[in-house]
Amino acid sequence: MGTLDKMSAVFRLFLLFLPSTLCCRGDGSAEPLCAEFVNQDMAGQPFYLPHQNNCSRYWMCGADLMPCLFECPPIAEDVGGGSLYFNIDLQICDWPFNVECTMSAPTSAPTKPAPTAAPTTAA
Repeated sequence: MGTLDKMSAVFRLFLLFLPSTLCCRGDGSAEPLCAEFVNQDMAGQPFYLPHQNNCSRYWMCGADLMPCLFECPPIAEDVGGGSLYFNIDLQICDWPFNVECTMSAPTSAPTKPAPTAAPTTAA
């Protein structure tokens, strides 16, 4: 194996483990047990699982079977805003109208209801 082939193999190995070692953090929700979802055909390959309560988030289970949380990119305001949803069938972030998801992606922090004025009596 030549030097270039060795460097290429090391780089591919680095990319395989990069997501699960540098970017993994959770959001306080239950992390999936990746080992429960892997089968013989996908051994050693990363795979993706939907988040349990947010359509725009998904878990990547790396080759080391450690879960890593990701979020789909936002949609530009001029085309509706919000966020793309994770499409479990295609294993990609997709337009919300292409994804069957009954959960919602948070769009902003909840706001307090406006205070109501006390009723006045006519004098």
